[in-house]
Amino acid sequence: MTAKCPRLVLIEDNPADVMLVREAIREKGLAVELTLYPDVPDAIAGLGNQANPLPDAILIDLNLPKGEGMTVIKAVRASERLRDVPLAILTSSQSPRDLDQAQRLKVARYIHKPFTLEEFLTQVGDAVSELLGSATHFGAAEET
Repeated sequence: MTAKCPRLVLIEDNPADVMLVREAIREKGLAVELTLYPDVPDAIAGLGNQANPLPDAILIDLNLPKGEGMTVIKAVRASERLRDVPLAILTSSQSPRDLDQAQRLKVARYIHKPFTLEEFLTQVGDAVSELLGSATHFGAAEET
């Protein structure tokens, strides 16, 4: 019997950051079903689609095309189906307003994008692991 692979939704438009998040997940030894949304409308439509499986965690950038990441976070928190899904922000923003808003919206982690590769892989890997809970699943990451 195979354990269910945890589902992580990544909302990020920068291909380099997507690649780094994948590498952080791989280095941490996590097997995750990764769903990627590159902008606000796609994220809101995808997360709001009842036919899509419920994610186990969401990792989101705040600086996205076609809107602001906080719009997606507010939609998630307003959704009865999604409101309890753990959520982390991965951003270059150090705005006190963003930090305050993240706390009010019960965001589990606020990660300022680290400058070094090693810090990025460690911080993002730890955050994803924490978001998905203490159970570690080994294997390859998949994308849907």
